Amino acid sequence: MKPNCPIKRDRKSAKRCAWAATIIYLLVLPLSLILAVASLMVFDSPSMPVVAGLAIIFMYLCIPCSIPYTLYLIWSRYSDQQYKRSRQFCWLPLYVLVVAALFDTLVNAIRLL
Repeated sequence: MKPNCPIKRDRKSAKRCAWAATIIYLLVLPLSLILAVASLMVFDSPSMPVVAGLAIIFMYLCIPCSIPYTLYLIWSRYSDQQYKRSRQFCWLPLYVLVVAALFDTLVNAIRLL
């Protein structure tokens, strides 16, 4: 019975992480959609180049698009008993958010030069 103990613990940990990510991301999804729509206001600045503005909009649209994809990846890996991969995919929308924020900051820094 002892060899199964780490597997059960890993499974339980992955399930907790999957449920927490599911609940949190479903609550955050409407806010991320609002952020994606609000990113259209990037063109309120007359000095914003069109290409940079469209790139920022695309990056912020990736955030709400990554949430359903992440939920699918989390639960499909959990059902395939790939518990480590399931836990890794819990962080995917946060990675996308960080990349989008860094890209936005980079574009604004370049624009101010």
